[in-house]
Amino acid sequence: MSIIVSTMVKANAAIETGATSLGIVRVPTIENPFPGAPNFTVFGAEFDALWKKIFAAVWALGLMVAGFYLVVGLVAMAKADSNNPHAHAEGKKKAIGAGIGFGALAGLAVIMGAILTLVG
Repeated sequence: MSIIVSTMVKANAAIETGATSLGIVRVPTIENPFPGAPNFTVFGAEFDALWKKIFAAVWALGLMVAGFYLVVGLVAMAKADSNNPHAHAEGKKKAIGAGIGFGALAGLAVIMGAILTLVG
């Protein structure tokens, strides 16, 4: 939420200073979620942009897969009835594992940032 507010404040400041009357338009940007990530501009700007897009696509795919397995585990828990407590336990086990995986993938930016800060 603070990113949205800070972006709105920056955009408002640009309008108030009269930058738009000069034909200069500031485009608000989002800060890098991975501070200390390697800079591959040595191989060219195209490569740098390409690896970031591929990483984001793989990350999104991982979130979708983990979300799917989380739903499968929750459905297995819901389908278990009182006659089969083992099915409920198996569904719970699947849901907990998928929930941990989904949480780790969702917090990947914080985890990677902490690792890169400690190492670098």
